[in-house]
Amino acid sequence: LQMYEKVLEIRLAMKLHYDSATTYANMGNVYLHKGAHNKALEMYKYALHIFLATLREKHPDTATIYRNLGHIYNRKGDYDNALQMYDKVLQIRLATLGEQH
Repeated sequence: LQMYEKVLEIRLAMKLHYDSATTYANMGNVYLHKGAHNKALEMYKYALHIFLATLREKHPDTATIYRNLGHIYNRKGDYDNALQMYDKVLQIRLATLGEQH
């Protein structure tokens, strides 16, 4: 059983790889430009899940995904969620780049 648990852990880790998140984000970009906002939202959420698992919250790439999510919410008229996403971007950028950047 322990070996199966280890195999499962490795397989799950392989699925949550930075490159996979980047691919999801790129797909989200294409859907966004096509006007398929719900599909773009889905792709960005997959990317965010992986980035949070691999890079953590305070990383510039995570901020980029939050920004993209904010754009979608803004385009859909969901301004409260858009503002939440943009606030996350600001907090990450301030934490990682500083106030003078």
